[in-house]
Amino acid sequence: MVMRNKKLGSALILAGTAIGAGMLALPLSSSSLGFPLMIALMVLFWGLMFYTAMLIMEVNLAIEPGSTLFTMAHRTLGKPGKIVASIATLFLFYALLSAYITGGSSLLNSYLSSLLGKPLSQVHTTLCFTVIAGGLVYWSTRTVDFVNRLLFLGKIAIFLTIVAFLLPEVNQQHLTEMPVDNGLMLAAMPIVFTSFGFHGSVTSVIAYQGSDVKSLRNIILLGSLLPLLVYFAWEIVTLGVLPATAIGAIVQNGGSVPEMISALGSQIPKTPWISTGLNIFSNIALLTSFLGVALGLFDFIADARDHGDCRRGRLVTAMYTFIPPLIFALFYPKGFIMALGFAALALAVLGVILPVLMAWKVRQNANESQYQVFGGMPLLMIAMLLAMLIICIELASTVGIIEGI
Repeated sequence: MVMRNKKLGSALILAGTAIGAGMLALPLSSSSLGFPLMIALMVLFWGLMFYTAMLIMEVNLAIEPGSTLFTMAHRTLGKPGKIVASIATLFLFYALLSAYITGGSSLLNSYLSSLLGKPLSQVHTTLCFTVIAGGLVYWSTRTVDFVNRLLFLGKIAIFLTIVAFLLPEVNQQHLTEMPVDNGLMLAAMPIVFTSFGFHGSVTSVIAYQGSDVKSLRNIILLGSLLPLLVYFAWEIVTLGVLPATAIGAIVQNGGSVPEMISALGSQIPKTPWISTGLNIFSNIALLTSFLGVALGLFDFIADARDHGDCRRGRLVTAMYTFIPPLIFALFYPKGFIMALGFAALALAVLGVILPVLMAWKVRQNANESQYQVFGGMPLLMIAMLLAMLIICIELASTVGIIEGI
């Protein structure tokens, strides 16, 4: 019965879109904040992203239930809106793929080097990860769907097992530390914000589920709450087991995910398999995130460039899809957190600014029977200000204005 529940299935689509490789960066981003402030930041951005997802639902139902984000932007904001939506989508996909290739190849390098007993070239493992994972996307969507289902089930099972074994090792004193310094709360904001990005799937869920407002509201609420609960558990077991100084040292060394996993495993010598489990979970999380984003970008480029669905056409599309993020990964092998930060720029436009502007435009011509999200103009303005703050922070970090970001 659970497998046939469309509402639950739709909520899991949203949750699965959000829960991925981004969560691996959360402990690294929160090392200088402490657990209480990090949780407050997560709740803030969960509320923002739930609200803007509801705005997308409002506009979608007003325009045409199930219509794409590009259609919505075009009909409400004209050709400029559609252009901005297209550019933001490409920027977001490329930034996320860059993050997943750097993170995935780093984990693969660490695992293979340990298995073979000798260091391997980061360039070789980066190429290997991109060719193998990208090859699944190139071959067919059906292949990606099959592999992704198996990996997602394995990811959840491993995560629950790891959390169950790590909880007894949590030191409550670590969770009460408040090591805030040098405006690093601002530095963490883009990473936390990006971890709640599922807005690209909202219109697909509406097309699948129908236009019943109450059902859609419950689906979006559950789909956004599940990532919050998973991140909450992840923060407890990472920040509770690892001292803030240990995570801080990893961040100072470039924010490597394998280093964090190794440090976490070293704190629990009685259960050495934890490190292996964490490595497997991290690899699966990165791979599922990579496959989902890569497939979306691949289809977007295929539709825009019209190369055809033959093997030659798919190969050309694959080159457009994977070569730009591969170049980034080769030049910035430790650029996982950096790339996620860049993704926050595009997500701020795609997931907040566009929904706010579209909702504002739709409400100008709304009739009394049309559904509107709570909050009116004040909440629209607050959401817009938060999005602009995230963009300013990320731009400032890019040029080095905020020290330590």
